[in-house]
Amino acid sequence: MSSLSHQLSDLDAAWKLLQQRWQATGEVWNDRVYEEFAAQHMEPLAQQTQAVAASLERLAQVVSKAQRAVK
Repeated sequence: MSSLSHQLSDLDAAWKLLQQRWQATGEVWNDRVYEEFAAQHMEPLAQQTQAVAASLERLAQVVSKAQRAVK
């Protein structure tokens, strides 16, 4: 597994764990402040995480293609 693929896998695992813990938090903390925190922090983080994952995937493809071309 390439380093970028490994990083992408780590990012995915960390994001899934954060989502699970955030969901568990919502079971005990469910008020306006929770919703505001979700809107201000969790939703932008989700979008940023998806963008980074997509970028890492594209970069991994480019690097892989370059490595094949050099061999």
